[in-house]
Amino acid sequence: MRVIKENNQDFHSFTLSLKQLERSSSAKGTVFIEKAEENYSAPKGKDSPLNKILSFTERINSHTNLQDIISDFKNEVRSLTFFNEPEIFLINEKTSNCFPLNTNCKENISLFVRRNLSAGVIDWIAETGSFKIIPYGNYNSLSFGLNCLIIPIFSSGKFRGVLSTITSFTEIDKNSFEIQFLTTLLNIVFSKIQYELTKNELNSVYSELQSVQSKLENDYKLAALGELTYRSIEEISSPIQVILSYADLMKREYPNIDEEMTDLIKKKVYDIKSILERLVKFITTDDKAKKVVPCSVNEVIEDFRKLIEPALNAENCECVLDLEENMPSILSNKNYLNQIFINGFSLINPLTEPGGGVIIQSRYSKQRIIVKMLFTKTVDLNKINEQEVGLNILKSLMDKHEGEFLVNSDETTGSTITFSFPLIRKVRE
Repeated sequence: MRVIKENNQDFHSFTLSLKQLERSSSAKGTVFIEKAEENYSAPKGKDSPLNKILSFTERINSHTNLQDIISDFKNEVRSLTFFNEPEIFLINEKTSNCFPLNTNCKENISLFVRRNLSAGVIDWIAETGSFKIIPYGNYNSLSFGLNCLIIPIFSSGKFRGVLSTITSFTEIDKNSFEIQFLTTLLNIVFSKIQYELTKNELNSVYSELQSVQSKLENDYKLAALGELTYRSIEEISSPIQVILSYADLMKREYPNIDEEMTDLIKKKVYDIKSILERLVKFITTDDKAKKVVPCSVNEVIEDFRKLIEPALNAENCECVLDLEENMPSILSNKNYLNQIFINGFSLINPLTEPGGGVIIQSRYSKQRIIVKMLFTKTVDLNKINEQEVGLNILKSLMDKHEGEFLVNSDETTGSTITFSFPLIRKVRE
């Protein structure tokens, strides 16, 4: 078998190298010594090592995509001829595992590095602080006779990862041109990689910060809405009590007044008081109520129907429940679920015409609890999209449950809002 390798590095010709020497004869013989006074410089060109490094640095700094950086680095390393399939692996400090930066890294190389990491070889190389050449293939593989050069990567005094590359060398001098050039390329590219990874991490943190700020803003709006409702209830309660007192007074002082009329007044007032009590119960939460616990969606739906029943009766609208029995509970609390259903109901119901009906369904499917509110009347979806505050509040509440909601309206089937709650999620406050 013939192995033909092309070395594209620049070497000075023998004739040019003689220009640096002068002949010196003595009784012991003739020797050639270097001319101290003659300044000789290697020919400069686009293929000189210095120009290659400068050109490589410019290209790397122009890249913003991590995969483009890795690809350019791999191409430059291959130009050394002696190295093939260079890959950079980063060490995960939390899991003590490693992963290649190149998304197209060959599986056999990735397995080789991970296997040596598990065996402690990579840690040993990191402790020595210098590169090592270890056998890559075995007697039964096509890669027998090849070796793998492992160079540990350090940053700020910490072990960050390794560079692995396939080579036919069994040993190589640390001061050789190949190692020096490869190390220089690695230092350049890893600085850029760290910069891009840090930038991506900062962008991710900033995006998460914006999400948290938006959530806090929505939570503030919910708290403000609850406080406003609570004050309104207090203001309504006093006139209601006055109406009840005057109804009793009229019944005593004016016996000729129809008793049925005063009883009807009292009955309607007590209905209003019942609604206000449910609202107070809904908006008043304590520390225990805020905790995430297993909740029955069907029980919350039944309580929710009692809350909206007076409003539906006033609009001559009927509410029908179609609940699947023996459904598993979800991690939540009843106050959050009540808020979700009320906000969803408030998105559609005010836009529908009086009459018709509402069907509330619950189903368990594919590890998710599905709740649907079906309105017989259609609505304009553009008007729903205009309710930005209501949509944001609902989205914030569903995000707490890692769930989703969807609003749809069709002339043949009416309007539907669907809530999807995952059965398995993280426990959060």
